[in-house]
Amino acid sequence: MNISTIKHLKRMINKDFFKNNFNGFHIGSMLIFGIIAAIYWWKAGQFSEVFYKNKLVLVILWGLLVGWILGDFISHARHKD
Repeated sequence: MNISTIKHLKRMINKDFFKNNFNGFHIGSMLIFGIIAAIYWWKAGQFSEVFYKNKLVLVILWGLLVGWILGDFISHARHKD
């Protein structure tokens, strides 16, 4: 990586990046989907033969990712109105 790429990355990852990408909608939906994913694992996923379904950490990470994406959709939809 050259110097300009490093400077660009530093500008991208600043307070505004976190302020824009982790607002209340993101955090709330991540919590909800993380909890739903843990409940899913507890009820059905732990007995599964599939690798990514029987690991609690992977299921919760998947729930957090889906929650962040959904929170991003909601956040952008509200800003457009």
